[in-house]
Amino acid sequence: MAAIIKRGKIYYLRLRYGGRETWISTNQTSERAARRAADRVETEFERERQTKHISGALLDMAKQLARKQLLLEDCPSAAAQIENEAIRKALDIVDSLIPSPSLLASELWEKYLHTNPDLKPSTLTTKSQRFGRFVVWAGTSDMRDMNDRLANKFLDSLSVAAQTRNNYISELSSVWKASPQLSNPWTENLRQKARNQHKRPFTRDQVRALMDYCQTQDLRFWHTAIMLAYYTGLRLKDVVMFRRDQITPDGFVDLIPEKTERTQKRIRVPANSQLREELAAVASIGPAFFPEQVRMYQNDRSKITNQFRGILDDTGMYAPGYGFHSLRHTFVTEALNAGIDIKQVQLAVGHETVELTEGVYYHGKQNADFSSYPTL
Repeated sequence: MAAIIKRGKIYYLRLRYGGRETWISTNQTSERAARRAADRVETEFERERQTKHISGALLDMAKQLARKQLLLEDCPSAAAQIENEAIRKALDIVDSLIPSPSLLASELWEKYLHTNPDLKPSTLTTKSQRFGRFVVWAGTSDMRDMNDRLANKFLDSLSVAAQTRNNYISELSSVWKASPQLSNPWTENLRQKARNQHKRPFTRDQVRALMDYCQTQDLRFWHTAIMLAYYTGLRLKDVVMFRRDQITPDGFVDLIPEKTERTQKRIRVPANSQLREELAAVASIGPAFFPEQVRMYQNDRSKITNQFRGILDDTGMYAPGYGFHSLRHTFVTEALNAGIDIKQVQLAVGHETVELTEGVYYHGKQNADFSSYPTL
């Protein structure tokens, strides 16, 4: 059995040949390169051994013919056996000389898709986008060489929050599991402890400031998107994908949110008159109000979220807990502060329970304003 051993800075190949131990320098100072060199040396020794084996078989056949131990009519079958053995050995040598082509990251993705994963279209899109970033990073690297060190290097290159990093690990690990012959480098020790930061609501003054900024910067989409989320509590994807047929003739926003697409749970929210005027002024062709943003979101949703992060940065409003989803929290908080029944608010945002609406999304004292309470 061959082994590589380091002496000083150089690695050596130690093997037994001709009944004795032999040491051969690989002329390499790194273990990985030394192993490759050792594999080439072992291939040469194996080729010589196989050549001797086939030559010996031919010589034995010639001797048997000379001693009349083998008839000429028997030679074809014996020669065919030797020929087949020689072809097999030759193919083995060719395989050793011509390395297997690299297994690309894109090929792993194709194998994963062939397993027909049971995922929502939006989930599959997110997974595709995240794995696409890895494909670009990996380039032509052989995935058989992927290890936890390289996996960690990719994750560090993302420069994302701990929770997003952990999501990447889960996404990539599931793709790797579709190729069980590979060692899965996306291990639990790569995960980072995430601090759950609940979103915080914007005040009405902050919402107005955001819209004023979008107005002055001619950010038409974001001006409308902020107003739509403020008045309806819709999530970012539902805002981006918002269609004209989701405004009913009697003045309601009526749709099945992407998050409840499987259960077909519908929400119905009164469309504020200011919102209706804003949407009526949107000039776009086709059913979608924002076709350009729809294409952008479908290609890479991070571009959309990064744009809003830029707006928060420019207006000095960015802080932990603030993002586009904060507008959904704003909607719940403002609705409850206005005295709207919590059950109605729950139905408007599509929450499964009142506890979620009140415990996570409401930030204030419910019905704190008693000025509208009738006097005796």
